[in-house]
Amino acid sequence: MAAWWSTPPNCEEPDMSEILQDFRVGWRWLLKEPGWSALVIAGLAVGFACCFLLLGYARYSLQYNQHLQGKRQVYQLESRFNLPGMDNKWLNVAPFPAVQAMRDGGLAERTSLAWDVQQAVRAGQSVSMQEVTLADPDFAQLFEVKTLAGDLSAALSRPDQVALTDDKARQLFGSAAAVGKTLRVNGQNVAVAAVVAAPPSTSTQRYAILAARRFVAMDDKMSRAMLENWGGVSGKVYFRPRVGVSREQVLANLQQTFEHSAFSRGLPPEFRQMLKNRPMVVYGAAALADVYLDPRLDAGVGGGDSEHARRGEVWGLAAIGLLILLLAAINYVNLTTVRTIRRQREIGVRKVLGASVARVAGQFLLESVLVSLLAMALGLLLAWLLLPGFAFLMQRELDGMFTLGSVALALLAAIGVGGLAGAYPAWVASRVRATQALAGRDQQETTRGVWLRRGLTVTQFAAAMALSGVTLAIAWQAWYGSRLDTGFQVEGLLTLETGSSRHAREALRAAVAALPSVSGAALSGNNLADGSMNITSIKQGERSINLEVRSIGCAYLETYGVRLLAGHVLPGCASPQDNARRECVLSESAARDLGYAMPQQAVGRKLNAEGAGDGCMVAGVVSDIRLQSAREKARSWMYVAAGGSADVLSVRFRGDEAAMRASIAGLWPRYFPDYPLKMESARYRLDQRYAADAKQAGLLAAAAGVALLIASFGIYVLAAYSVQRMAREVVLRKLHGAGDGVIARLVGREFLWVLLAGAAIGLLPAWLYIRQYLAAFAERAPVGGWTLLLSLALCLLVAALAVWKHLAAALRLRPALALKG
Repeated sequence: MAAWWSTPPNCEEPDMSEILQDFRVGWRWLLKEPGWSALVIAGLAVGFACCFLLLGYARYSLQYNQHLQGKRQVYQLESRFNLPGMDNKWLNVAPFPAVQAMRDGGLAERTSLAWDVQQAVRAGQSVSMQEVTLADPDFAQLFEVKTLAGDLSAALSRPDQVALTDDKARQLFGSAAAVGKTLRVNGQNVAVAAVVAAPPSTSTQRYAILAARRFVAMDDKMSRAMLENWGGVSGKVYFRPRVGVSREQVLANLQQTFEHSAFSRGLPPEFRQMLKNRPMVVYGAAALADVYLDPRLDAGVGGGDSEHARRGEVWGLAAIGLLILLLAAINYVNLTTVRTIRRQREIGVRKVLGASVARVAGQFLLESVLVSLLAMALGLLLAWLLLPGFAFLMQRELDGMFTLGSVALALLAAIGVGGLAGAYPAWVASRVRATQALAGRDQQETTRGVWLRRGLTVTQFAAAMALSGVTLAIAWQAWYGSRLDTGFQVEGLLTLETGSSRHAREALRAAVAALPSVSGAALSGNNLADGSMNITSIKQGERSINLEVRSIGCAYLETYGVRLLAGHVLPGCASPQDNARRECVLSESAARDLGYAMPQQAVGRKLNAEGAGDGCMVAGVVSDIRLQSAREKARSWMYVAAGGSADVLSVRFRGDEAAMRASIAGLWPRYFPDYPLKMESARYRLDQRYAADAKQAGLLAAAAGVALLIASFGIYVLAAYSVQRMAREVVLRKLHGAGDGVIARLVGREFLWVLLAGAAIGLLPAWLYIRQYLAAFAERAPVGGWTLLLSLALCLLVAALAVWKHLAAALRLRPALALKG
């Protein structure tokens, strides 16, 4: 027996004119049923748009550093500190002395640091905060920097010169011709020595202003401390091994150099005890071609970081894009199959007039391809409109997503999707018997076909339930974490980063404190939730207790409203700084960690703390505050006087926030005319801890919404066809006295089983993913199973709304019409 797609004897293959005629027939059907056409094309268009964006993002993620010829020979140094809370986290930053150590070791051909620092830059009358990348001369070769004008080597070797990218030159001066012009950076005049090409957006090491490591605008004392400190990290370190030398050899030599350094040998015994005789820092390296998706960095770098992404998230988003397209294609198959069954008379007429089975099937395949191409065109337009918002959500520059190649590939994919999605409706059309169709006896879909489409609808709801349940869990955890008790009043608190002048900072603090609506103003060395850690080890008997040191100015604890539990806070502003340095304040949990059952017991105790000079005397104990996210355990704090390093001003105010911001902005130019004002609310700073979770929840919410919409279309069509198929049974039951309740149960029973089957398939993997997601949090929201039950209830509601119209139609069926023929 010939297959359904084969050409019967004496029938010729369709020529081009017949194919064009089939296309015209397809156009007529699309215009004849505009509602159906709009529904089908819109559903597929949404699927194509989501798939294009998410697959485009995955492709974009694979392009990082691929523009570099030496992407496999140049490595980024990574470090892991064997400190509490950090011993399982690899960082994409490393101590700067490693540059000289690798250079002196003779195994690295080229090495360079890359230290990104925020500096106040004045160009003419315009002042703005700009990121300046401090680097070594080898940076130009490692990253293949293209010089457009001037002398790049001078910019990377002389402290009073810089290089600008062409984009940055146009931004600052209005033209790329900037060589020889002058900038004022942090109050220092520097000359533009070179203009270079801007790196592509798919570069993990971005730069716009390049300067030498001993940049004149940097505070010399702080700069020297960072450049020579083996125990701190502030930026990147890159190297290229000599020919014949492996990465492992360079790392082994570097590890040995660190172990023999004065810093490592000078670690106190209690610190070594805390390290359990492990090295304080362990080094690793990843080639530039691999560093963006390096799995070792997943635990140490946030999901919102522009220099790294989690490979699982990238491929997960790509899978979601394909899943949404699959659901849209399933929806199309369901809609088109019902429409094909309704076109039996047309199919019968064409067969009687001599159309072969292949010609009939080809007609439906061509119509499917036509619909798919129209949907792809609309989907590309929709993706183009959504791209700015999508790029903002992903925090990536995705402008290059639309290329001639990507659009051509999308259109080819549309042809493939149209052919695959149209295969089953074409098979249904090929099975129509002309004699029965022309006699008015409608031929129903086979039992296998009905179960196939039920299974497709089950798949739609399973995906919708899974995505909805996971979205609710992630959003709930983010909301729960952001509402954990911080230990101080978050509302009514602003923070602003000041300039480098200690005198100007204190004068500004005093001026802001004098404003009528201000109840407190204090300086500190750190901003809220800035992620920095300064760990010190306290020797208590045979134990070493690790505390995090927070540098604060006078009135800081009072400004934040931290409760004093025992003793007193640090001396006021008028007290001698040398006296303040000998005293410290502990948080309640720090006192408890040190073995003091009551806060009063810690007051007056002498602590020998690494990094606190000769140690400090506990002046007081205050209540705990929480600045880290729910992923981390609450930290134990030691507060010490900041001295001259406090450059963050916190302001407690009453009344309208906008008025407060305006008042501070009015004072600012008097004290920092060359430094732009950057002011943020405490709420915003703390909410940024969950920016990555909010992004993930937003993406999943959009995917869940699309999946629910597509699933509602699918069950709507299934309901329409089921009511049509069960019309005779419904009427016979009515004739035998069945009431509306019996009919409703008869019609709704099928859809209830579809939903329950979808729940059985979709909720288990969702539950497993939620468990894995929550395992990363120290403070977990009481999620339980309510998110999954709510997603099931949401799908039940959507299904009820989609089925209601057809259920009402079944209740209104008249026996005379249903039993006709």
